Amino acid sequence: MADAALIPDLRAREEALAPTRSFIVQAPAGSGKTELLIQRYLGLLATVNEPEEIVAITFTRKAAAEMRERVLGAFVQANAAQKPGSDATSAHERRTLELARAALARDGARGWRISDSPARLRIQTIDALCAALTRQMPMLSKFGSQPESIEDAGALYAEAARATVELIEAKDPAADYVERLLVHLDNNVERVEALLVEMLRRRDHWLRHVMVKERADLEGALLAERRAVLARVQALLPLAARAELLAIANYSLGNRGDVLLAAFPGGDEGEVWGTLAEVLLTANGAWRARVDKRHGFAAGAAGKTWKERLTALIATLADERLRAALADTRRLPPAAYTDAQWQVLEAITELLKRAVGQLKLVFQSRGQVDFTEVAQRALLALEDAEGPTDLALRLDYQVRHLLIDEFQDTSISQFELIARLTAGWTPDDGRTLFAVGDPMQSIYRFREAEVGLFLQARAEGIGNVALEALELSANFRSQAGIVDWVNQTFRQVMPEVEDIASGAVAYTESRAVHPRLAGDAVEIHPLIAGGAANEAAQVAKLVAGIAAASADRDKRPSIAILVRGRTHLREIVPQLKDAGLAFRAIEIDRLDDRPVVQDLLAL
Repeated sequence: MADAALIPDLRAREEALAPTRSFIVQAPAGSGKTELLIQRYLGLLATVNEPEEIVAITFTRKAAAEMRERVLGAFVQANAAQKPGSDATSAHERRTLELARAALARDGARGWRISDSPARLRIQTIDALCAALTRQMPMLSKFGSQPESIEDAGALYAEAARATVELIEAKDPAADYVERLLVHLDNNVERVEALLVEMLRRRDHWLRHVMVKERADLEGALLAERRAVLARVQALLPLAARAELLAIANYSLGNRGDVLLAAFPGGDEGEVWGTLAEVLLTANGAWRARVDKRHGFAAGAAGKTWKERLTALIATLADERLRAALADTRRLPPAAYTDAQWQVLEAITELLKRAVGQLKLVFQSRGQVDFTEVAQRALLALEDAEGPTDLALRLDYQVRHLLIDEFQDTSISQFELIARLTAGWTPDDGRTLFAVGDPMQSIYRFREAEVGLFLQARAEGIGNVALEALELSANFRSQAGIVDWVNQTFRQVMPEVEDIASGAVAYTESRAVHPRLAGDAVEIHPLIAGGAANEAAQVAKLVAGIAAASADRDKRPSIAILVRGRTHLREIVPQLKDAGLAFRAIEIDRLDDRPVVQDLLAL
């Protein structure tokens, strides 16, 4: 950490410790997010009557263990009256120790003895919280005995999908729906089962909507989406440019023999907006750089004049948000389904309900469930048709502060769970919600995370709880050269504006705390062709070069090789061994590839 005077977002960090206010904090990589969470936790401990009144939620057991360890470590340092150095690297540590001492004073006054009973610190994963809720109310959650939660439930989804398709052979009303879907997919049973498996895997997204089967309701959703897209493009297109655009469009349409536009389109004329988009954009959605007679622009002096007018118009309209909105008008959903489409859609919605029922039977017979099921049953334990359950009311009394780490990885069910946990909270009642995360680095898409929920919470709050938005910008991890390169690169590839519905996240710059080092911060070594073997040889060559550049073996820099998955190391590891490069890898080699295991197998 750096001296307080060098931290650009110090005010936001101090504000985040206010024990009576609720916040949502955007914390980019390297911004000291975990330390801020710990400081918040320690600060709250100094204000509560019992440590169990604070619940800190993480997304992995490793993160929960690390947070607990660091909180207890702060207590150890504070108990030992340890004083961090007065140099520039310990300003943040001093703040953590101050908060730990205040928490210890509260511990002594209330007789908690946390150091002897660390289990009183309620720092747990959100899956563990859901499981705990279902255990407390087994009847309401409809679990009974607690089943085993498994990470990969693919085999269970496949079994449920197969049972759903087999309803065609039973005297079941669903047989007609199975038959309809099979006809639609050319009687490809494997395809139907695969689609059902994928939908069951993602049921957190659609399960709450599946009971809506009225055609008018579903077509209303189509109409709402069309109107939202057209309202966006209408708001972005300058009024001053509309007459010129209409004139250029009619010139193009006239030369192609199409019907001219009598007036500029309104907010419901999707097809006309699509026609205007065709004039301005290429087939892949980029602004047009050139046009010819194929686009309705004739050769010769007259055509040249119109081309110049189009070029000038595009120069005045060159805004990324407008370009994206225009491109969306060419992909508008229809305003209504055809009868044939509705027949298939009705079959899909009905079969999805049956598939969920089959999945519950599979869960019951196997004694296993996925994390989505645990979260949904936890929701049942908190609220039924008559409102909050006894468990919800009891938790509402017990929990005064809720802290959530990696909030960008929250799923829809988990978001709703948080809303129900805080349903009885009222403004200024002393209870707080603190969510921290970085929507730019959402990684749990496979667990149905919806980064749009982070944006929604920041804009609208969660349930009855309004959240004050804070942004951290300091980067304590990397030198200025790397931070500047990342800022410049990712600003170009991420959207310019946020969009809750699509989960589009705009890039937020970080500011380096550590000064720029000499030399290039980032080097790129492209490998255009050659395959995995050549890539591995290139990696080994680069590692060897970096290691050889340091004359002092004791001061050689550490080198990390990052890959998408362990399978990508199959070629790299042998190349490193052949080059005589020592390395350390955790959980990389298969167990049966290790020499000691091979020796045991031979024996």
